Amino acid sequence: MVSLRVVLRTLGIYKQSKIFDRSTLHRGKKKLYSTRRGAVLDGILVPPSNSLLNMDSQTFIHLSTTLRYQNYCLVASWVYDCFLTLDQEVSLIHRPRWSKGSILYILTRYMPALMLSARLCMNYLPNEKFVTCNVLQSIWYYAAALCVTGAEGIFMLRTYALWGHKRSILGLMLSTVLCLTILNVVITLKVWNQSRLHLSDIGGGCYSLSHNTKAAYNWSLLAALELEVMVLTMIRVYWAYRERRCLLLDILVQHNIFYFGTGLTLSVLNILTIQWLPLNSSNMFATFQIVMHTVLVTRMHLQFYNTVYDSPEPGTTSHSQLTNIELQTRSHSNA
Repeated sequence: MVSLRVVLRTLGIYKQSKIFDRSTLHRGKKKLYSTRRGAVLDGILVPPSNSLLNMDSQTFIHLSTTLRYQNYCLVASWVYDCFLTLDQEVSLIHRPRWSKGSILYILTRYMPALMLSARLCMNYLPNEKFVTCNVLQSIWYYAAALCVTGAEGIFMLRTYALWGHKRSILGLMLSTVLCLTILNVVITLKVWNQSRLHLSDIGGGCYSLSHNTKAAYNWSLLAALELEVMVLTMIRVYWAYRERRCLLLDILVQHNIFYFGTGLTLSVLNILTIQWLPLNSSNMFATFQIVMHTVLVTRMHLQFYNTVYDSPEPGTTSHSQLTNIELQTRSHSNA
């Protein structure tokens, strides 16, 4: 037995088998960093054990570095966009009366700050004395959910207003949201239980050893909700166009088509990322997608807000009921 162990050590098989044994993987992290077949060098994520055999260390180092720069660029872009629209946001916030749309706008606009902060902390967490990786992951999930809720809520309010505040339309959308939310919570809990994060021994940061493709279902549910809102909007706009044309309707059509097309494209890319990348990527492209959602929605909301207040076209005033929920209309401000 002793001689066999010596032979195994000589050939390097004993060391390799010990490293890739899942029961000793966490105790052998430092050895894992020194192996050629896989590594967790940036403290973000690690491929599952079966993909370690197919990815060399240089490839994984390059991928990890790219993801870190992506987070930097995402934070810088979001902060820069906030500065560009700061004057318009101050005007919107300091209206004498707030609407539901204004509240959703604030939620959608500034909640990404919490989500991005949680993501950066997960990347560089040195230890778990004050906060754990799982707590940071929970913060990321809750912040992301609030961002999506605010973004989709703004377009749901637009659709609800377009239909003349019909309770049947509101009930249809809310029932869909309720069903999709329940499914989303169930899927998220399953993914959560199978993708626990761990703290890296070298360099810090949180990573996961699992690769669960069920996370792609969440983005499929989001695409389904966007499709429903889009269809309801298009039906109502078609009826309105038969009566008369209006600048607000033109903007609504452009906004909804562009937003839905962009959101659907990002959701598909996110699903493909989760399915194809040989590592746990459920939160990689997701952060980018959610931030882009919020930027698009807030930009469109500000443009729509400025059109309502600044446009001299008579069609704007006659169709001010479209914005009674999400915006302060001219008639509202003059009262």
